[in-house]
Amino acid sequence: MSTLSLRIRDDLKRKAQAIAKREKVSLNNYVNATIAAAVAQDETLTFFQDKLRDLDLEALHRRTTDFMKKTKPGEGPSVEQLKNVMGDRF
Repeated sequence: MSTLSLRIRDDLKRKAQAIAKREKVSLNNYVNATIAAAVAQDETLTFFQDKLRDLDLEALHRRTTDFMKKTKPGEGPSVEQLKNVMGDRF
């Protein structure tokens, strides 16, 4: 594992500390998770860009539209389900 000395604005650090405290994790764990999420997002976007590079976008649009026409609306989440997911933030 590497050690990194990071310069960060005071206000940004305070906000990150508040989020970490609310999530009941250390600032170090919060920063690691946030960086991991950003890296995963970048890798996912790169993966799909590579996969879609030579794709016929018109055909994809038609297939997607056809699929969406076949879907049926369902019920949204209940207030209890939202509370379970959101925890203290709700």
